[in-house]
Amino acid sequence: MRLQTKIFLSIIGLLLITVIATAFVTTRGATQAMLAQMEEDGITIAQLLARSGNFAVRVPEQVEDVIGEQMVVEARIAAHLVAVAEGQAGMSPEEINAILQDITDHTVLDEFWITDETAHAYLRNELDIDFTFSLDPAEQPQAHVFYPLLSQEDGIVIQEARQREVDPKVFKYVGVSGIDKPRIVQVGYLATFLEELSQDMNVQRLLDELTGQGNVASIRLVDAKRQSLAASTQPIRGIGERLSGDDLNLLTKAITSRGVCSALREDVLRVAVPLLDQEGNVQVVAFVYLLTDSVRAAIQTGVIRSLLVSVAVLVFGALISFLLSSSITRPLRKLTGAAQVIERGGRFEPERIASLTRARDELAQLARVFSQMAVKVQAREEQLKRQVEELRIQIDEVKKARQVAEITETEYFRHLREHAQEMRERAKGQ
Repeated sequence: MRLQTKIFLSIIGLLLITVIATAFVTTRGATQAMLAQMEEDGITIAQLLARSGNFAVRVPEQVEDVIGEQMVVEARIAAHLVAVAEGQAGMSPEEINAILQDITDHTVLDEFWITDETAHAYLRNELDIDFTFSLDPAEQPQAHVFYPLLSQEDGIVIQEARQREVDPKVFKYVGVSGIDKPRIVQVGYLATFLEELSQDMNVQRLLDELTGQGNVASIRLVDAKRQSLAASTQPIRGIGERLSGDDLNLLTKAITSRGVCSALREDVLRVAVPLLDQEGNVQVVAFVYLLTDSVRAAIQTGVIRSLLVSVAVLVFGALISFLLSSSITRPLRKLTGAAQVIERGGRFEPERIASLTRARDELAQLARVFSQMAVKVQAREEQLKRQVEELRIQIDEVKKARQVAEITETEYFRHLREHAQEMRERAKGQ
């Protein structure tokens, strides 16, 4: 495999690993961040609901208590009014009833029921209803609690708003003992305002209004005994219609730890937030079921965007890698070509790689060293060739001398030399 290919594939591999790791870390971080934010939203909603539920339960009761105390004042004033009207002013029942009617016509007070010693309400603004109090709860489930006022001194009865015997209307009644003689002095308010207050502050209404808003699939309020106080009447996808085993475990954990608990199951994030009283005891636990569809959609969108960005980065990185590997291997190819010329016995020309030696990087240093070594090697090779040629000539001359010596030292050659000597001597003698 060529060096350029190796460099190219190495860079692409590292880039691919980096892109995948970055996309994974980014996607996971974004997912956890969105789930954490969703959990915080669920905690906020649950805390709001828990406090709203507690507030909605307490406020109507507190309002009714305050109204009851105020009605005691009104009943006491009515008792003194009747005592003065009958004992000092000598007014007739009709005249007193007219005064009572005038009061109810011009104030928010709705009814007066004032009895004699027999518990018969002869003074009243409702003249069409003739009413006598009874001690029998079976006969008068609502009114019988006021009968003991006949025998009490400074007695007070404050009754919660409830339906009365004479009609299906709901009234708030308060009674006191008589001032001048044994009697029941009762005043009453039509409890419509309390019903409206309860409806306005109805937790169920709040739960239903919040369900379906944003990621909220369902909401449930549970007391410390794990009894449901209120729940969304139309939960999304039927989520949270009833407490599952996992919900009960989460509820137990929240009550035991007295802290916020959450759990992710499939595509629903469940958040349980306990509301503590001043002593640190759990009053209400708010369950909020949050859909993670938006998170999943955001994750998918993020993944798609990450893939598109990754592809773009890889394409751009491949181009850069090709150019980079080419810029790295191009000088090496020139050096390799020069080395192959030397290997084949050709003549190295420094000008061929002169352009590589002008830079200041490692490749330029390598090219300079290679050029110097090649020149030296080439010069040394030429010197060796000359020395070899000279040595060859010397070897030839020695060889010739040895051959001549071998010939002259033979018996035949000595005989010829002696014969030639004799022939020369004969020639001189003639």
